[in-house]
Amino acid sequence: MKNKQRRKKFRRSGVMIKHHITNKSRGGKKTDENLLVFDQNRERAWHFLFGNKSFEEVAELLLRTCQMKGRKK
Repeated sequence: MKNKQRRKKFRRSGVMIKHHITNKSRGGKKTDENLLVFDQNRERAWHFLFGNKSFEEVAELLLRTCQMKGRKK
């Protein structure tokens, strides 16, 4: 698939939704400190790629992956 075609699939939807930093399933609250506003398509992509992982868990996963590939932090 060409890059131009791939970009079209993941364009912003224009619909903004709330994303919990600490997931509701893990006790996250609906407070301003725990919510980010994401474009709906980007929020869906996040969950497709990372499931229900927290931001901290994703960062740790990405760092670990880089380290396995011999890259520095």
